[in-house]
Amino acid sequence: MTLDLICNEQIDTNDYDLWLKEYGCTELNENLKQDVLAICKFFCNEQLVLHGLKKLAEQYFAFNKTEKKSLRQFFDNWGSQNYFNNPTPLNSTEEFKTSTNFQYPKHTPILYGELTANLFNNVLLKNGYLSADVGAGPKHGKWAHTIQLFLIEEARKEGVLKLHTPTTCQFIQLISQIKGQYESFSLWNLLFDSFDDHIFTNPNNITTILAHYHGTAEAEIFLASKLNAYEKKFDQAASTLGYEGFAQTKYLSRLSEASYVSYKDKCGLLWFAPKNKSSNSAASQKVDLFVLDM
Repeated sequence: MTLDLICNEQIDTNDYDLWLKEYGCTELNENLKQDVLAICKFFCNEQLVLHGLKKLAEQYFAFNKTEKKSLRQFFDNWGSQNYFNNPTPLNSTEEFKTSTNFQYPKHTPILYGELTANLFNNVLLKNGYLSADVGAGPKHGKWAHTIQLFLIEEARKEGVLKLHTPTTCQFIQLISQIKGQYESFSLWNLLFDSFDDHIFTNPNNITTILAHYHGTAEAEIFLASKLNAYEKKFDQAASTLGYEGFAQTKYLSRLSEASYVSYKDKCGLLWFAPKNKSSNSAASQKVDLFVLDM
């Protein structure tokens, strides 16, 4: 069934229970089921989502008040304060290729290629990582899924969104280990990666709202400029090197500098060291230039 976007003070007539049943999710425990329905209802509420996006823009703008900082720096900081990017060392990487002496870092990974279900569920989500998805392209948005998680966690903290699961990070860790009746309709796909054109379970809609802001608020204009600059760089690389051109030139060419987990060199997660503010070396300056366009 199709869910409607609820605008302004419109009455919500969506049947979320039926929506969940139609995708074969009939055996969830009651608390988890209620959390799934609550998050879906949140993403169908335009007013709540726009409030959250405004909050994101204002926080990122304030984060840049004293010096220029990237979205990666912002989400590393926000994530560390909200239970994300705090992996357990017990999660095995034996079946994957990893960098030498690999240990799970405590900052946001960059995704390249289309992650296998095992990498996505058992490395990314199970460890509670945020992500920068460069392989998805600018219309989807490098930060769209991380922004969705920001919206959910901030709404939970405000009391706007009531969840039984203590944190959003724990929620994604929990759903990462649940297999639904239909493989292509996992709980993650339904809530955070749908193809619905009009509601915010589709990450493209998050990016579109932010990148095509037409108002006068300084914070929103600032964030839109960041997203549009990324789109321009991505398209420029793609015009000469193909769709994977940006990922190849910006990240994969620097693989020796990264910690990584990958599958047959086709896809993986990369962690580059966070910006070192205390170092003024030439090498450090090169990293600064790289970090700022994320």
